[in-house]
Amino acid sequence: MKNEVDNVDVYEIEFEQLKEGEKTPLNSATDIFGALLDITVSMGSASEKIGRIINYKVGDIIELDKQVEENLDINVNGKMIASGESIIMDNRLAVRLAKIKSADED
Repeated sequence: MKNEVDNVDVYEIEFEQLKEGEKTPLNSATDIFGALLDITVSMGSASEKIGRIINYKVGDIIELDKQVEENLDINVNGKMIASGESIIMDNRLAVRLAKIKSADED
């Protein structure tokens, strides 16, 4: 059996030269402490087969891997940094810090 390869035009890609932009120094802690980070709180997780997920409907229950009394995971930019308990504050859901992870707990 013969391997056939279609004729394909090949073009060399040209990129614009990268140039070093203007450097702006950080103004001490003010710039660093003003940076925004994403905080997420995880109640738990579950693994499920696609076949079951596509059949989910309103009212179905997803069992998570945590017990009711366990603390919630608090993540900053995707990294777990603490745990806490859920509370209601001003008619909104909030989290009270219970434990902050130390640097050597990684």
